[in-house]
Amino acid sequence: MEMVKSRFRLAPTYTLLWLAAAVLASVASCSDGGPSTNVCVAPATQCDGICVDTSSNTSHCGACGTACSSGQVCSAGACVAVCESGQTLCGGSCVDVDTDEAHCGSCNTACEEGQTCRGGDCQGGGCAEGRTECGGECVDTASDPENCGDCGAACEEGQSCEDGACQDECSAGLTDCGGACVNLRNDESHCGSCGTACGDEQTCVAGACRDGCGSGLTACGETCVDVQTDAANCGGCGTACNDAQVCQAGMCACTVSPGQDLGSAVPQVANNTTVGLPNSYAPTCVSASSSERIYAFTAATAGVYSFDASNSGYNVVLALLDATGCSEIACSADPSAPITADLATGQTVYVVVDGADGEAGTFELEITRASAPSCPAGSFTGAVPQTITGSTVGRPNSVRPTCRNAASPDAGYSFTAPVAGDYVFDTYGSAFDTVLHVHEATCRGAELACNDDTLVEQSEVTVTLAAGQTVVVVVDGARDTSDGTFRLTVRRAVPPPVCDDAGVCGDGSSGCIRCAFEGNCRDEFDACIGRDACINFIDCYRTCNRNADCEDACIAADPDSSALYTAALRCAFCDECADSCSGDPEFTCR
Repeated sequence: MEMVKSRFRLAPTYTLLWLAAAVLASVASCSDGGPSTNVCVAPATQCDGICVDTSSNTSHCGACGTACSSGQVCSAGACVAVCESGQTLCGGSCVDVDTDEAHCGSCNTACEEGQTCRGGDCQGGGCAEGRTECGGECVDTASDPENCGDCGAACEEGQSCEDGACQDECSAGLTDCGGACVNLRNDESHCGSCGTACGDEQTCVAGACRDGCGSGLTACGETCVDVQTDAANCGGCGTACNDAQVCQAGMCACTVSPGQDLGSAVPQVANNTTVGLPNSYAPTCVSASSSERIYAFTAATAGVYSFDASNSGYNVVLALLDATGCSEIACSADPSAPITADLATGQTVYVVVDGADGEAGTFELEITRASAPSCPAGSFTGAVPQTITGSTVGRPNSVRPTCRNAASPDAGYSFTAPVAGDYVFDTYGSAFDTVLHVHEATCRGAELACNDDTLVEQSEVTVTLAAGQTVVVVVDGARDTSDGTFRLTVRRAVPPPVCDDAGVCGDGSSGCIRCAFEGNCRDEFDACIGRDACINFIDCYRTCNRNADCEDACIAADPDSSALYTAALRCAFCDECADSCSGDPEFTCR
């Protein structure tokens, strides 16, 4: 099952009240003085007439009157040293939650065995991308002379390793650095000269170590690339073009060219040969291809089309490509099995007649329209909200989503917006791991939204539609074998309420503040209370009772949580409730 984090959902009112009350008990960045309350709410205790949390109050640590020394903070009722900037106090120890495997991202969030903590996230064990573990060390098998191409594959004395192969000398533009052929212009271990390594946060650009990449370049992993032309990072890091594409202006463009346009007629038969032709495309369903002949075909009407080469004189391999980007729609290495595809009206595809293991010969290609389109399977009718129930079992794979690369059965339904606005589609209540994607006008129209797992295995997307605009909503599966019964619901998105109109500032249980934390400030609110360190910071800060040294110590101990806390308060008191809270003596936003 594909597991993802869902958004934190608040249940008790007390947490809202607690966060709002925090600014009533101490001075936040958008407030200015005022009296504090003597009515204590658990876990607070009254000490010297004020409400404090003895688990975190530096003047009353563990018990009323027990004060911590200068340079200490109160944690879990005990005085402990203040952590340095960039570290967080966890269980009495100062740790870096970005790298600590026992406290990864937040206190007591431990990584599993074999995982490492990087940037506050637990990541799978092993080496960084582009490196391989050999003998307990992470090496680059493309250039390591002791592990050239594979672990233990050492080059002979005097040879160098280049692109995973041992060579007598490095190619032009590369330099031999200890037996490794490297480019001194971008190699972070040999930047500008052999042995000159860049720092952890630096990249090698034009032979110089820099903090970040130069103009026009983007840091993807350990390399600075031009995402406008880099085929491995086209338009963004990790977006790779396939072997039949090049990266142009940040988009993968097709390089396959058809030798003949078959037009749109169906049925039709093309007889020809692949003997003596070049091998320019490698179908994914065979390990070694052969020479091929490529045709263009355009569907006159939407439907399921069949491409059959079973009457050929050799073992034909068929592949079908989308002409707009060269993405492979279907591939078959079984000469007796035709390939089928659900095509939209006017859609052009490239039919590749190929062979396996160098085999070529004469062929017969028959193209027919086998049936009406399988997508959409139906449409929404009537008023919104509305729910459609169905099953994807036994259905074809009509269109692949961009957010999940799986060839699973799917079911699409057309929807026409009755009025302009935001519409939410979800699969809550479905019996399998769903993916939901929305397309403009037709099943193969431009993808407007895609989501895999908003709530555990269920999906939700929101799209903004004009009145009368038609989209096709496709219920898909997360894996090739994912199918089952589903519930597909459409509803109007309810905009967050306008809070600053009642004239009542309130707190976490009422008024504009509660409205803000449940509405337009919910993201800022969740960002703080969904993080243990931020909760600890609030506990520390709100019990300082306007003691500047205490507040500064809390901020110095965890500046990141301080920023999250301030953002939540500023959003509620200063942005959403500026008018309602303007007359409150506790707050003066500036």
